[in-house]
Amino acid sequence: MKILNRYLIRETAGPFAFGVVAFVLLFVSAKVLFQLTELVSELGLSLWTATGLFILWLPGFLVLTFPLATLVAMLIVFGRLSGDSELVAMHAGGVSFRRLVVPMVGAGLLVSLATLAMNEFMVAPANRRAEEIVTAATERTGRAGEKRILIKDMSGDQTTRIIYAERLNVATGEMVRPAIIWFEKGEPVWVTVARRGKWEGNRWQFFDGANYPLTSEREVRASFDSLRAELPTSPTEMARRTRSPEEMTYRELREHIRYLLRHHQPAADLRLALQHKLSIPFACLVFALLAPPLGMRSHRGSSSLGMGIAILIGFAYYVIWNCLKLVAEQGSFPPFWAAWLPNIVIAMVGMGLILRVRR
Repeated sequence: MKILNRYLIRETAGPFAFGVVAFVLLFVSAKVLFQLTELVSELGLSLWTATGLFILWLPGFLVLTFPLATLVAMLIVFGRLSGDSELVAMHAGGVSFRRLVVPMVGAGLLVSLATLAMNEFMVAPANRRAEEIVTAATERTGRAGEKRILIKDMSGDQTTRIIYAERLNVATGEMVRPAIIWFEKGEPVWVTVARRGKWEGNRWQFFDGANYPLTSEREVRASFDSLRAELPTSPTEMARRTRSPEEMTYRELREHIRYLLRHHQPAADLRLALQHKLSIPFACLVFALLAPPLGMRSHRGSSSLGMGIAILIGFAYYVIWNCLKLVAEQGSFPPFWAAWLPNIVIAMVGMGLILRVRR
């Protein structure tokens, strides 16, 4: 039986690599090259820098192709086994279809775990580094391309300050047009606005601004040329708290969500992104359940047929995935079910087909 396992895995490896390359070329490269062309023309990126960005972005797109590559590989293999009557020979030798599915499911699980590890240890750091490169290139051109900052600081259940800035430059430690709302006992009392802010030592220094009172007890507007504020949040910490989900690992995103929920802040979109970090990798496993019974129904196991079926199934999967994503982000559907429902449906269909083949 070990020989049979090795045979099936070996036969699947080639089509899997073919599927990864094919789907990267079909669905990924066009988008990446379009983004790079736009950045090169707008920011004047060198060919070396553009190549580096392509390499950094590639892992994030690869994890999206692995489920489809798993599907097309197993469709091709079982289509060929069926077309060459190898399945009939195996059945005559006492090997059940269920026995053939077991190594495929095991391979799907391994690909899921590898995708999960890649998503955790490669994708997030690579996306952060790519964002740093784009931000640095934007700064060199003098364009206002940095992220806006909007952060709420809490002490227990009470808000202590809300920090806003049009742009944050982490490299130079500067904010453009910052505005800070200061709270006392959970109530806003002052607003500090300035033309710019500079991180000096362990505090922010604001320039060309004013303090505006928000209570009747304090009615005096105080202008200043320079003000050292009691604001210890560093530029690096601000940038970390404003990262996109794609720039955070599963653990970082989970902790950020816990922070938001602990302070009664909305986090439906982030909770959905957290579930997607698990559901997308495990789509490889559910496709491994669907592909064997679906592939053996073909009597001609050509790669073009397997690719066509995989494209149709993958297209339907991602259409449903995106529709549920939009609904969940609006708060009309639980994030967990929005992320996992496509996988659950495919797994049920695959298991149903397997049971039918066994009969």
